[in-house]
Amino acid sequence: MTFTVVARCRESGQAGIALATVSIAAGGLCPFFTQRGDIAVCQAYASPRIGYRMASGMERGETVDAVFAAARAMDAHPNYRQLILLSRGGETLAYSGPDCRPWAGHIIDGDVVVAGNVLAGRQVIEAMLVTFKVSAGQSLSERLLLALEAGRDAGGQVTADGLGLSERSAMVRVLGSGEVAGWPVLDLRVDLHNSAIHELRRLCQVHCVYAGYSDRRENDPPNAGSIVGYEADAIKCGGIFSGRPSVYR
Repeated sequence: MTFTVVARCRESGQAGIALATVSIAAGGLCPFFTQRGDIAVCQAYASPRIGYRMASGMERGETVDAVFAAARAMDAHPNYRQLILLSRGGETLAYSGPDCRPWAGHIIDGDVVVAGNVLAGRQVIEAMLVTFKVSAGQSLSERLLLALEAGRDAGGQVTADGLGLSERSAMVRVLGSGEVAGWPVLDLRVDLHNSAIHELRRLCQVHCVYAGYSDRRENDPPNAGSIVGYEADAIKCGGIFSGRPSVYR
């Protein structure tokens, strides 16, 4: 029960993923990553064992076709899986098993893959793809979030009776480029929330505000100051921090 966008960005050299679902903690179940920044996803009837095996194969330099074949060979229920493989070398593969709950499907378009299951219809992933493409020029993280929001707004997930399902977990991860291709420059998850995509957007806004402080702590520790002081003196962000946990017990 997931809708997902996975992409490479030729301008920045980065790669990333964003997903959302009615299930809880999907960010810890579906996507797996290699040290060189490849991305492997197993969703629908998610199997972390399969996802881990796919990432391990990519880590060893296997082609996505070989990784896919090995994953199916070790799986007793391959028709229930939805798989996405995206390598930093330019390979891409997606598979939607015939026993995934409808509507289920995927689209590969150059450096981007959109896929989902238990969806209101194909229009969900089509909206995600269009939004990702027309947002070219913005940061990869923003494009991934916009695509996720577009999927939600196009109908998201529904039951067999047509009842809309809430997105209760969501995640976004953007991986670096070059020598740090496996390093997550952004890695945020919402594991249980009634409006997980909205909450993920809020977390990204907060993360952006803290980017300067994090950089200072890394590169100028003597003058970084405390997080308490940073929030008190430097953050003027309207409602972004509304309801945030206090720094004090």
